Amino acid sequence: MVYPSPNISPAQVVAIQLSGLQYNDVPSDDSGIRQAWEFAHPRNRSVTGPVSRFIKMVKGPNFGRMLNHSSHKILQAESREGWQQFDVFVEAANGDVLKFLWIVEKVTDGQFENCWMTTSVSAPLLAGQGS
Repeated sequence: MVYPSPNISPAQVVAIQLSGLQYNDVPSDDSGIRQAWEFAHPRNRSVTGPVSRFIKMVKGPNFGRMLNHSSHKILQAESREGWQQFDVFVEAANGDVLKFLWIVEKVTDGQFENCWMTTSVSAPLLAGQGS
């Protein structure tokens, strides 16, 4: 398990979360979703938590196709002081390519001060067919 640190860049946060979701049940059931939870911004956690509720949300219709996906691509889209948005393309297990807008922000105080963490992931948009 990787934990938030000021040394982890915004793009690395997204990559860590996506890799967890790609291999969700390795080494144990839902460990990938739990990895994604570790990088959920405290503001996001207050809306989506506790972790048991977050797991159900990720397994739902909007985000469930990220689980055990074939591949992903992360492109930086916008950036401002303390905030970055990425266009994330995920090739789902069925070959659909889905686009997500993924936003990370730097935490300004508390336990995770100066750590980049995810504040928002959009519902998926169908972006095409993969390999």
